[in-house]
Amino acid sequence: MSVTDAAPDLALDFDPATPIEWTPEWHSDVTLVPWSAEGDRGARRSAGLFDAKGAFMEAGHCWRYPSGPITLEPQAPEVTDKPERLTGRWLFGGLFYGHFGHFLCETTSRLWALDRLGPIAGIVFYPKQKLTHERRQYRHQLPFFAAMGLTEDKVQIRAPQKPVIIDQIAVPPPGFGIEGMIEGRPDYRAFMHENLGRGVAAGGARKLYISRSRLPAKRGSVLLETLVEERMEKAGYAIFHPQDHDIADQIAAYKAATHIVSLDASSLHLAAMVVPAETKVAIINRGPSNNIEDYIAQFTRWQGRAPTRIEAVTGFYFPEGHRVKKRETHAVLDLCAVGAALAQAGFLPAKTRWTAAAPARIKAAVAETSQRVEMPLVHHPVEG
Repeated sequence: MSVTDAAPDLALDFDPATPIEWTPEWHSDVTLVPWSAEGDRGARRSAGLFDAKGAFMEAGHCWRYPSGPITLEPQAPEVTDKPERLTGRWLFGGLFYGHFGHFLCETTSRLWALDRLGPIAGIVFYPKQKLTHERRQYRHQLPFFAAMGLTEDKVQIRAPQKPVIIDQIAVPPPGFGIEGMIEGRPDYRAFMHENLGRGVAAGGARKLYISRSRLPAKRGSVLLETLVEERMEKAGYAIFHPQDHDIADQIAAYKAATHIVSLDASSLHLAAMVVPAETKVAIINRGPSNNIEDYIAQFTRWQGRAPTRIEAVTGFYFPEGHRVKKRETHAVLDLCAVGAALAQAGFLPAKTRWTAAAPARIKAAVAETSQRVEMPLVHHPVEG
């Protein structure tokens, strides 16, 4: 038997303005299947829930976009060994991602239901990676759960690598995602506003530039971001590298800032969840992808107003001979346009005039980035 695709008409009714109509229901003796012998199909993941009678539970599908699930119905397991039993009541959390952006948008998407469930033993997820030790899948995100008051002594986190049987499990619909789900349902937004960083006090610089310059080169960014940092620092901004700070410090910094400037980046998903409504935010598009649309939409819904959007990409570099992955490009910014846009929007003094990067400096940055990715880079003009 092969993995079956979801029905073509299977889609999620997702309206960011409408509360979720869901009454908690506890399903008994549910089997969670984290992997299927048939394997995955690209980004689509084989995993599922089966009820006590062995029927597949559609509610256990995971969603990134409302147009269709990213999970595939697996074959019902033929269990030879006695599977582990998770005792007590559990919340189904979906798919557990290691990537911070996908973790925030997808792994947290059902936590809102905690407000309706009462006491539970824990939250159980499908693992994203095949690992020998299950805890390796989620241990680095435990501080995030702790920042919501979900410490391990109160709520267990599980992402089992083998089928398990769950005494009782509640399976709510997701309240967050990306693209068509990026604004979040009201229930999810309210839960995050109330719980994320509730015990974390604001602390840090008033003006913040969120940087990607210390991230691995293969993740993509813009050339000469350090030059942008130098100019922002001269204008009174603190340069903030989120990956160098624990989650509580990140939340504290975003709460404290009156002005935030950033390239479009996963850190903005967290910032949008916790910044005060009055915080001014500017987002600089960092390449040819449309991911900036998600950040604009999320801040607009969560803050009640749109952030400043800056479009200044003149071209980008990518490894020669490879199909372009838009999120992994190294873009060239028109720094004059960036400075002017920030000044016009009130993030920099009105008379600010940024100069263009010298061609020799761009050439050196291309050579340095090429060395870091261990492949020669070629230039691509911006389409359209």
